[in-house]
Amino acid sequence: MFVRRLQFTFLFVIVIGLLGVYSVSAQTAQPINLNENKVGSLPQSGARADFALTVDAGRTVAVQVLAITPGLRPEFDVISASGIVVGGAVNTSGVDIIQSPVALPSAGIYLIRVRSAVNATGDFLLSVQGSATISPPSPVTMGQLIAGQVDTQNSTRAFSFVGSLTDSVIVNISATLPIAAPVVALKDANTDEVLALSSARLSGARYRIPPAAVPLNYVVEISYSGIGGTQPFNLCVELAAGPACPTGAGIPQTLPTVPVVPTLFLSPTPQPVDIPPNGACQVASLTGSAVNVRQGPGLNYAIVTRLQPNTTALVFGRIPDNSWYQVNVGGVLGWVSATVVRIGGICNAVSVIIPPTLPPAPATPTSPIFTATFTLPPPVVATATLPPLPSPTLNFSLPANYGSTALTSGFVPDPFTVGITSGGSVNVSYLGGGCAGFTTSAPDFSVNYTSGAFPLLRFYFVGSGDSTMVINSPLGSYHCIDDSFGTLNPTIDFNAPTSGRYDVWIGSFSSGTFISGTLSVTENSGNHP
Repeated sequence: MFVRRLQFTFLFVIVIGLLGVYSVSAQTAQPINLNENKVGSLPQSGARADFALTVDAGRTVAVQVLAITPGLRPEFDVISASGIVVGGAVNTSGVDIIQSPVALPSAGIYLIRVRSAVNATGDFLLSVQGSATISPPSPVTMGQLIAGQVDTQNSTRAFSFVGSLTDSVIVNISATLPIAAPVVALKDANTDEVLALSSARLSGARYRIPPAAVPLNYVVEISYSGIGGTQPFNLCVELAAGPACPTGAGIPQTLPTVPVVPTLFLSPTPQPVDIPPNGACQVASLTGSAVNVRQGPGLNYAIVTRLQPNTTALVFGRIPDNSWYQVNVGGVLGWVSATVVRIGGICNAVSVIIPPTLPPAPATPTSPIFTATFTLPPPVVATATLPPLPSPTLNFSLPANYGSTALTSGFVPDPFTVGITSGGSVNVSYLGGGCAGFTTSAPDFSVNYTSGAFPLLRFYFVGSGDSTMVINSPLGSYHCIDDSFGTLNPTIDFNAPTSGRYDVWIGSFSSGTFISGTLSVTENSGNHP
């Protein structure tokens, strides 16, 4: 008994010590917000830089660290308030730009810890961007095995189930690759409370949920932890009395169960959100439930975020039959159906937008039937001749590196500004017309602009070196510039600007050169480099 008490006391001291280390680090960390860039430094070998990110709800974010000092080889961890590493990226390839999606299971403060994989010193740029896609949970069947995977493209998989009134529910999760385990969160679907959280250092977990007086809804979120390229997993939810999960499929049948005591929470009746009749055109939830915001005007488009019941969203456009509205929710531009929202304010001037059509789904190929013969084909002689690799080009359909925004003529503050670092592997000279510099394939930033009374829309970049700019206008034409206003900073003007999306690339004159600076968007001719 004494030995057990001593072991428990030792474990308790370790846990409290880890939480204390996190608390001190979070207090001394430099704050960073979503969709913000911060410059950091590793002044000595073995140093690390801490940043504190605060989120008001669970969500997935994209974390990127770009080395300003060549050879820094950055990598990072993201740590929850309980001291669990919920994501990160290990720099095994020796690159100077590293990024990874990270699932933050609940509201709170998270520590982003940046270090050098080779203990180098220098400066870096940290960027944290909000997620562009939220997938609704998939329902599970008791006793049925689900085999799936998460990676950098599909960073979070969510599964839902209902608790039992008479029996315990057992949740089994296991990673099929022990060195590439995902992060697992068990949540109350009604309150979004995190009931249990499993670190990426564990290759399996088993939770037991006791019966409750009323049916309670649960969600299991399995998220990419930043280790390896793909993280496969097995999930199975079962009742203690059956149907049972299959054996021999990687499900941890003998792991000790962690009891989870659910709390009964009755949501208050939501009150309608007030929309001022003489204010800007806005929408709010019609039913008091969260509203899906989609990438385009239709149910076949992906969900990009959700409009919460207690908030409104500004309306920036509509389709001709007024069945879908284009809105801005927390800086994310998307579409909501008119059947689930109510609209108010001054909406007469809302622009009509003709959306692009979705490409048709590729046809399912059919397998031809072959007749076997005994005639052997002549041997094929392999050669070392390979076709030339295509040169990289600009691709405005890719997500912008530093996000996007929606601006309506007369926007404030003016200028709108965002931090950007130039450079990439695409030589834009192939565009002709005096275009020069090296950029990434994806735009650095996108602006969805609604024109109005102002006759000028100006983009300019002020950086630490000689930079260039390329903009793809809503009309599909590319505009390029180098120096302007007697400086080494680029400026592009659009007179009588049209409504639509402006994709912006900031270039460096040499491949492998990165210039940090600020992109500004203004309607005031007095604003320039």
